[in-house]
Amino acid sequence: MAKHAASSPIFWIILNLAVGVMLAVGGIWALQGGGDFACKALKGLSNGDTAKILGIAFGVVELLSGIFIILQCFVADKFGRLGYALKVIICVIWAIAIVVADILNGDFGNFLSWIYTFASHLIVLAALLVTRS
Repeated sequence: MAKHAASSPIFWIILNLAVGVMLAVGGIWALQGGGDFACKALKGLSNGDTAKILGIAFGVVELLSGIFIILQCFVADKFGRLGYALKVIICVIWAIAIVVADILNGDFGNFLSWIYTFASHLIVLAALLVTRS
């Protein structure tokens, strides 16, 4: 079995890069009018111009947070509380999206498909919570 202490920094860097890239791409996608799971769930809570504004605002937050996480893999924490605040916003919205889209409005017809999607969303939330902000 590999030593946990020796391999841990590499895994944390990979996880931080993956989460940072996911957030940055999700932010760009939201700014283009689409969005990832959290953005679509957030826009689904309203309609019309409000949904567009929420999508754009969340896209900016997601893009900045992703960039901050990627940069922190290579430089020290230069962003202070701003990076932390953006990360908290994303974690809260992602958790709300899980509750709304997966639990309240979930399609339980195909239970295996639902549980797989639900688990993947929980994995992303856990990765967001354990990565640096």
